[in-house]
Amino acid sequence: MAISDSGVITRRRLLNLARGAAQPVTLVSAPAGYGKTTLLRQWTPDAGPVIHLDPAEITDHWQLWQRVNEALSLSVVTVIIDDLHLLEHDRGSGPLRDALRRASARRHLVIATRSDPILALHEARLAGKVWEIRANELAFDEDETRRFLAANDAAVNPEQAYALWVHTEGWPAGLRLSTTPLARGPHTDEAFSTLLQGDTAVGSYLMGQALAYTADDLRRFLLQTSVSEFLDADLAEKLTGRSDSALLLERAHAQPGFLHRLPEGRWPYRYHPMFRALLLAELMGLAPGEVRRLSALAANWFASHGEHVRAASLAVQGQSWDVLAESILAGSCVALATGDQSWARSALARLPDSHLDGNLHVRLASILLMLGTGARREALGTAEAISMQPHPDATRLETKVVTFVEAWLAAERGETATAAGILESHPGRDSTWGSSAASRALRAARQQLHASCLFVEGAGAASVDAMLSASRGSGSDAYPTMQLRDLEIRAWAAVVAGDLQSARHQLDRAAALLDRTPDGGILDHSGTTSLAWQWLEMETGERGPAQLDHDADRRSESAFPQPISDALHTITDARIRLTRDSDWLGSALLLDDLAAANPNVRNWSAIITLWEMTRIEACLEAGQFSRALDLTMGPPSDDRGERTSHQSYLWAWVMQRAALADRAGVFGMDPELLISNLPLESALLPGRSEALRVRVLLSAASLALRAEMPERASHYLRIALQSTEAHGWRRPYVEIAAAITPVLEAERRRITSYGEQVISLLTYLRHQPAYGGQLPDPLSVRELEILQYLPTPLDQRELCSALFISRNTLKTHLRSTYRKLGVQTRREAVLRAERLGML
Repeated sequence: MAISDSGVITRRRLLNLARGAAQPVTLVSAPAGYGKTTLLRQWTPDAGPVIHLDPAEITDHWQLWQRVNEALSLSVVTVIIDDLHLLEHDRGSGPLRDALRRASARRHLVIATRSDPILALHEARLAGKVWEIRANELAFDEDETRRFLAANDAAVNPEQAYALWVHTEGWPAGLRLSTTPLARGPHTDEAFSTLLQGDTAVGSYLMGQALAYTADDLRRFLLQTSVSEFLDADLAEKLTGRSDSALLLERAHAQPGFLHRLPEGRWPYRYHPMFRALLLAELMGLAPGEVRRLSALAANWFASHGEHVRAASLAVQGQSWDVLAESILAGSCVALATGDQSWARSALARLPDSHLDGNLHVRLASILLMLGTGARREALGTAEAISMQPHPDATRLETKVVTFVEAWLAAERGETATAAGILESHPGRDSTWGSSAASRALRAARQQLHASCLFVEGAGAASVDAMLSASRGSGSDAYPTMQLRDLEIRAWAAVVAGDLQSARHQLDRAAALLDRTPDGGILDHSGTTSLAWQWLEMETGERGPAQLDHDADRRSESAFPQPISDALHTITDARIRLTRDSDWLGSALLLDDLAAANPNVRNWSAIITLWEMTRIEACLEAGQFSRALDLTMGPPSDDRGERTSHQSYLWAWVMQRAALADRAGVFGMDPELLISNLPLESALLPGRSEALRVRVLLSAASLALRAEMPERASHYLRIALQSTEAHGWRRPYVEIAAAITPVLEAERRRITSYGEQVISLLTYLRHQPAYGGQLPDPLSVRELEILQYLPTPLDQRELCSALFISRNTLKTHLRSTYRKLGVQTRREAVLRAERLGML
């Protein structure tokens, strides 16, 4: 873009666009002030003369068309007709049609107009002869706007320049006239705002130009509908009372510049922001009361159609405070899903004090906003007051929010079964839910609360997944916060079931979501997701992704009710102390304090599963087998026997561990009974953790080998290895490293498909702190891996193939291994390693 000393703007982008037209006819259609005439004067075709004709200069229209015909008689020519809209009565007549028909590749016809000659152009458009340049191409882009303002010494900062570009949508005349007051030196923000509102002399001039060729009935229609930025025929009829509103909207659209058509949008028409500001400023000057009345009508209309954001701004404009309160509640529902409360809080601040007290919309909105900020105590107080009062006149949205608040209140008290019952008695998938953003967000939040209660009550991963999958139809996938909470619940359901493969998948998705979400504030909504990763890390030895590796003491907003979230934090902390610090006493004290402080823990099936396994493991580490056995004797929680099945596995696990410690005699138990008749072949059964199943399998395999039943030991180990292959178990092996290592060594000598996995497990166990027999010069990880292969019948070529290394590399590692072991041959290395307990 270049600006001459005289102020003429040359935009090469438009010239290239115009010259690139391959069609015989070019239509340049845009409102006044878009630079049509300037563009046409700069038009220089590649060949032939250019003939400019303007109805404003040639008032004899017959003479004008005569000159057009003469020009089109030339072999090569470009004929430019400017201001065709001045030929109002001749646009549909024969001369224009004839000129359009005669246009060809060598006889180029260019037409500039403020409104399309629709009938005359129809035939040419069907023939594919028309190239159209419209207001969106003629408008300044953001970069051109900044350069234009700078060239005209407009005293604006970058934010104001952007606001001006958005407001004018790049309208050149609007920008040109705006530079006049802006170039007079420093100005206040209020003055700049006044300029944007159109209430200036500049605005009056632009208004006159814009409406110069607009019929009176259309002018009145535009003034009345200008209270709303977006329109359709129904809203326009509501505002104007005219049954022909659809036709008038099309007339306004045909006069380019006033309305944009949005074929893909919910509302088919949208006002140009600057034109709307001009129209609204004129209507405010003519009839301020009419602006309020029309704004209130539009606010009610948008509210009834679920458009709370548009309804709120119009409600303020029309002082319709009940509609504003309803919109604030809708916005608060959406904030549950987005995690962003800024809009709802700013709208709440605009509500007069007289409408704050006693308004159910506002009270419910306040609770939802408190939930988003973690103000749990304040929310509980308000929720209790609302739950004790009848609400016979509540709207549909208020009724649904009250139900959600009552269920949330029960869950926050630890009464998750009651909360689930409330939500089940008022299902979230009935036909009254509607499709507004508020309804979809509230429904998704309800279903997440329901899923978290089902998880706590031990409904199982499948039921939780079904409930959360139903929430996808509520649009929850559009909100990262809702997705993160969804993944949090799924991950924990998988952790409790011992399905580490599924848990890993959910947590990887959570990490990817955090990674691709530019707003780092989403981490505040990650809840207990990082804790679930810590469980995965403790069981598998894997390191969690950096996105979830944040301060464990930081309590971010969770998908779970606060008591559940607190319990998960405490149990995870206790298990970390046990597995990383070997602090069984500190772990036991934390868990016992939790059970004493919150008796509901024993009623929460999923939570008590984690609590029991961690507490029993602490007892086993301390050698307190009697205490561990007592913990397995709790009563069943339901008639299905699922809790009883879990207890039977806990009992078997404790007894096996006692037998491995040579303490089975204390309980008068024959170790043979702890090996036989174990129904362990089925994985991931409801009501029983896979983590517990693997531990029972490994203990049974260890006891079987001690009882000189190697085939049975191998059978149980292979079942455990199947689960290990899927889930990556490591901790169950570490807990009984001394007992399971001989089983793995025996299995390594067998030819099975688990050979590499067995070697990997043995290598992992060798690096654990509990492993003894370290050399003065320890073997490297690679050397330890090669050492596991030495007792096998594989020759060097086969070893190279299994390890994916060259012969020379293998020889180098072998020489180093032999040197560290103080041996000369492969057989001596195997014998030496076995004596040291390394094989």
